[in-house]
Amino acid sequence: MTVNKEIKIKSDFVDVLKEKYLSYALSTITDRALPDVRDGLKPVHRRLLYAMSELKLGSENSFKKCARVVGDVIGKYHPHGEQAVYDALVKLAQDFSHRYPLIQGQGNFGNIDGDNPAAMRYTESRLTYISELIMEKMNDKTIDFVGNYDESEFEPKVFPSSFPNLLANGSSGIAVGMATNIPPHNILEILNMALKLIENRDISDSQLMSDFFGPDFPTGGLITSSREEINEIYSKGRGTIKLRCRWEEIKDKSSYSIKITEIPFGIQKSKLIEKLADCVINKSIPEISDIRDESDEKVCIIIKPKNKDITSKQLMSKIFQLSDLEISLSINMNVLQDGDNKVPKVLSIKNILEQWLDHRHEMLIKSNQYYLERAENRIHNLEGYLVVYLNMDRVIAIIRNSDSPKDDLITAFELSERQADSILDMKLRSLRKLEELVIKKDLKNLMKERNGIKLLLGSKIKQKNEMINQIIHLQNRFHDNAYLKKMGTRLTGFEDGAANEYKIDQIVSPVTLVLTDKGWLKTFSGHEIENQEIKIKDGDSIKYLHRLYSNDRVLLFSNYGKAYSLYLDKVNLSLMDYQPIRRFINLDSDEEIIELILDDSSNQELVMISVRGKGLIVEQTKMFSSTKNGKRVMRFTNTEDYLKLIFPIKGSHIAMFNSSGNLLVFNHMELKRMTQGSGIIFQRVKTAEIVDAKTLSPDDGITLISVKNKRSKFQLKDLENYIADRGRVGKRIAISNIHNFFFEKRSD
Repeated sequence: MTVNKEIKIKSDFVDVLKEKYLSYALSTITDRALPDVRDGLKPVHRRLLYAMSELKLGSENSFKKCARVVGDVIGKYHPHGEQAVYDALVKLAQDFSHRYPLIQGQGNFGNIDGDNPAAMRYTESRLTYISELIMEKMNDKTIDFVGNYDESEFEPKVFPSSFPNLLANGSSGIAVGMATNIPPHNILEILNMALKLIENRDISDSQLMSDFFGPDFPTGGLITSSREEINEIYSKGRGTIKLRCRWEEIKDKSSYSIKITEIPFGIQKSKLIEKLADCVINKSIPEISDIRDESDEKVCIIIKPKNKDITSKQLMSKIFQLSDLEISLSINMNVLQDGDNKVPKVLSIKNILEQWLDHRHEMLIKSNQYYLERAENRIHNLEGYLVVYLNMDRVIAIIRNSDSPKDDLITAFELSERQADSILDMKLRSLRKLEELVIKKDLKNLMKERNGIKLLLGSKIKQKNEMINQIIHLQNRFHDNAYLKKMGTRLTGFEDGAANEYKIDQIVSPVTLVLTDKGWLKTFSGHEIENQEIKIKDGDSIKYLHRLYSNDRVLLFSNYGKAYSLYLDKVNLSLMDYQPIRRFINLDSDEEIIELILDDSSNQELVMISVRGKGLIVEQTKMFSSTKNGKRVMRFTNTEDYLKLIFPIKGSHIAMFNSSGNLLVFNHMELKRMTQGSGIIFQRVKTAEIVDAKTLSPDDGITLISVKNKRSKFQLKDLENYIADRGRVGKRIAISNIHNFFFEKRSD
């Protein structure tokens, strides 16, 4: 009985835990981290704007303390920490965080250096014109309101959003199991696409984006991704773009300086300069002599080269590789769609615009239904007023003499209760003759307005034209108003990244590369360093030592049959401590580097041989890759098999021997060259393992040397008896403990 009870309690606990965690996960997705596709806002931002609207903090009104705003938000709508709400408010006011700020701040709201804003008791805020556009017609029965956390107040579910805020300002957030990262864009480009989409809902992505150029960041900068790459990203809703700083060369008498005027979006200037300074101190960029920050309201970073032997473009190319002056920015347009159902989904830019236009169409219908209802109510009341003027004396008599004037008016003139109430509420001065003329004029105008609204609600074409007119009107605001015109100007430019990737031939320097048995990597400046001068950790030893140049690249092959690329111009470790090789390539826990091969401009071929006797011949240049994950070259069908040997081809034949003492020599010239695969059988080994292999010419003969005693050698000058077809077992050679021998002068 007790055991069953314990099992039930544990089972209930697990079920409750699952339920609560799922509830938490869903709440972070739908109520915290992801924006609504309709107004582009998360709940905290929507509550901030609504609270400020309720406080009458319009763009033309006076400022109020941020503490007052935050207090209203957390007290009425958002029961979370005040600092989190204040941080959200501050970000909405920062012109380097938001392309079109939704809040206007007064006081210290932080800066691009990463300095913190002043406390909320010191700063003040009010809404901007943009946020007023987002909330425009909010009180015209366009949107639904829902009770707050304790049902004591009401808050909007979503704003009407006549301004396409999601695409204009972007959004970022991390939920449980998903994230969003939408960059800001130029408002005029968005509105142009919206007009195209209204005209033709079946428009292709390429036609839709013909006048769209991608992100437009508040901090400017230059996008180096191609137009085709940008269009593909926005067709899928996710991808990565490259963004770099805007810079110019300033000539002086003896040399030049580099002036950086815009930095990539989301990068703190102070940390950027610290990282550049570190690169100078540790000699990662030894060509820089000085870095100065001369910024005021505008960014101004001065970089001074040591000499003019390196051009400004070459120097900037190296700086881009080693600093955040060029970044890769992820785009993931994951939003809440499907109205109040709040379903998260990654959408293309066309899908986002479609859903925003659908929302705007719904707002158009609801607002005009409200205007129609309001006009009909007013007409109804005015028709009651006309009864008064046509029957003035009789109406006055009823009001003066009747015990229940309302009922008597309804009976006498067939009025509604609302008409009777409005007549009884009239002031005496409204009985002037002039007032009768005004009422007749108002009635005529209202009937005209009512007929127009009915025509609009009954015609899809008129609704479409009205939506077009609304967007054109918004476009005109960004053309006519001086302040908005400046905001509508594109800030982020473009640069051909491929055309500006400079090979730094003029600043190539000699380096010595060291990789230890335990996987520690380091480069030393110059070629003069001797082996005995290289200090390594106790218990470790040097596995590879090569004298190279700073623009060289090498291939690292692992026992998993993978090839990893190491570009020395991106891995400059001179004057730094040893770094783990896993920092630069993604090795599995039991994966080891078995060979390091230098780049060869002659496109040499490589022989890959597994411990179970399978092999591949591949072209070296096809082994390079651009990612830390490397390239899978050789696959293994046997779980006990792995890559044993890899070396360049230097002769017409391959000689290999196994732990059973069998030697096989075969011609490799007719073997098919491949880029990857599981390989073919080079030597049949049964239960044995491959010990060593090399390439040679048959006339060369072979010499085997003992690992334990280098003087112990075994020579074969005549290999004729050992030459056979690939895939044979080979012939036995009379050596004991053959697994302790290897080929002399192996051609690797």
